Amino acid sequence: MPSFGRAGLILLLSIVIFSGIGYRWLSSYDMVEVEDKIEAPMKKWSPPTGQGKPPASCTCPAKSHDLAGSIPTANREDIQKRRAEEYKKHQARTSSILNTLLFAPSNSPLQYPIQGFTVRPLVPTLIPGTVSLQVTKGVLSLGSQSEAQSVKGGGKKLLILEKLSLEELNKLLAKVTYTIPVYHIHTGDLVHFSFELHEAVFPIAIRQPTVPVLFDMGTNISDQVTVTTKTFMRYKELKVLIRSLRQFYKDVVLIVADDSFTAEKITEENVLQYIMPGGQGWFAGRTLAVSQVTTKYFLWVDDDFLFTEKTKIEDLVEVMEATPELDVVGGSVSGSQFYFSIAYEEGDGVTGGCMDRKSKVKFQSLPNYPQCSIVHGVVNFFLARTDAVNRVRFDPKLKRVAHSEFFMDGLGQLMVASCGHVSIGHQPRGASAQYGRFRHPGKGDVQYKLQLHYYKNHLQCIHYG
Repeated sequence: MPSFGRAGLILLLSIVIFSGIGYRWLSSYDMVEVEDKIEAPMKKWSPPTGQGKPPASCTCPAKSHDLAGSIPTANREDIQKRRAEEYKKHQARTSSILNTLLFAPSNSPLQYPIQGFTVRPLVPTLIPGTVSLQVTKGVLSLGSQSEAQSVKGGGKKLLILEKLSLEELNKLLAKVTYTIPVYHIHTGDLVHFSFELHEAVFPIAIRQPTVPVLFDMGTNISDQVTVTTKTFMRYKELKVLIRSLRQFYKDVVLIVADDSFTAEKITEENVLQYIMPGGQGWFAGRTLAVSQVTTKYFLWVDDDFLFTEKTKIEDLVEVMEATPELDVVGGSVSGSQFYFSIAYEEGDGVTGGCMDRKSKVKFQSLPNYPQCSIVHGVVNFFLARTDAVNRVRFDPKLKRVAHSEFFMDGLGQLMVASCGHVSIGHQPRGASAQYGRFRHPGKGDVQYKLQLHYYKNHLQCIHYG
C-alpha cells in the first residue's frame, strides 16, 4: 500500500468511471489515518524529466540594436539592478500556478476535470467527480455537520474519508467543495489526488467574474465611431482634414488633442478640442484623445490626412462587427498599406528578451474578407475598439519617435488586422520650418526610446526590418 509523505497517510479508494449521468464508484475500502496531522503534505508532484526548466536565452537577429549598450555606462549597473527587481514584481503579478505544465497520467483509472472548472473567490464550489483531495491555497469541505464523523480534515487543505460504505461514499463525494479563504481576482490552485498507485494533478482557476461593458451601436455611424487626431502647430492641415471629414461625415465627432505652444481655438461643430501643455508629445496626445471617446470604436487619423470617397468608415466597422475577436483594423494611406509582424522571445529572465519587427509580414486572411489579413501592427490610419486600446494605452513617455511601440506593448493583448479596401489620402507635405525642428528630433529621442525598450519591455535587443 502506498504511503503519502511523512504523515504516512494510506489512501484506499474506489475506481471511478463515467456512467453518462455522473460518476459511479465500483468498490470502496476503508481509509486509514496513521497520524493525526492530516494537514501534512502529500508527496510533492514534479513535472516529468526535461520539463519545467527555466527558459533559455534568446538569440538577437543580425543588425539588432544592443539595448544595454544604449544605457550610459555610469548608470548601467544601477538600472540593471532596478530592472531585475521590477521584472520580478511583474512576474509575480502576471504569472500563475495555472501556467504549470501538467500531463494526464497514462493508463490511469482516475477520472477528473481537466479544464473548465472555475471558482469564485470566497465562494464554496462543488468539485465534480473527484476523490481524496489536497490543495495548497484553498480549503476543502464535505457534507454537513451530521456527516463530520466520516470526514477528517473538513475545512483544511487535506480531506480524508474513512470507514464508509459504497452508498455513503457516493453521497459524500457529490458534496465536496473547494473554497479559497482569501480574496483574489485572478489566480489558481493545483489539486492532488490519488488511488492506490495512481496519482494525478488538476488545476482550479480562481476568477472574479467581470461586469460586461457594452456600447449601444445605434443606427448611425456617428453613434458608432468617433474620429480622433493629435495636432501640433499644423492648424492649416487640421482645417483641411476637418473640411474633408465633413464632406463625407457631417455628424461624426472629431476629438483633437492639441499640444501646440500657442493654441488656436477651433470652433467647428462636432469638434472637441482638448488643449494640452505645449510639446507634451505624440503618444500623450493620443492617450488623451482616446480617453474622451464615448463610442464603441474610434478612427485614428493624422492631422494632415484627407478623407476621400475611398475612406469608408462603415466598411471598417463591418469588418470589426463580423469579427468580434478583432481589436484594431488598419487601412491604407494614399494606397500604401503599411503593416508588420513582431517576433518576440522572452529570453532567460535575466538578460531580457529579443524582438524583431518585420515589415510586410502577415498571417492568415480574415474569413469572408480576403482583402484583410491578421498582422501585429498597422499604419496610422486604423479603426479600434475603444475599451481594448484604453487597456493598453499609448505610453506618454514617447513624444516624437513612436508608432510601432504601441503595438509592441499590446502584443498578445490586441488582435490586429490590415485591410486594403479602405483608404485615406495624405495632404501635400509643406509644414513650417518651426514645426520641422520639433517634429524631427536628433538622435537623443531615438536613444531614449531604446533605453525605454531595455527597461520597460525587458528587452536585450530589438531589430527593425
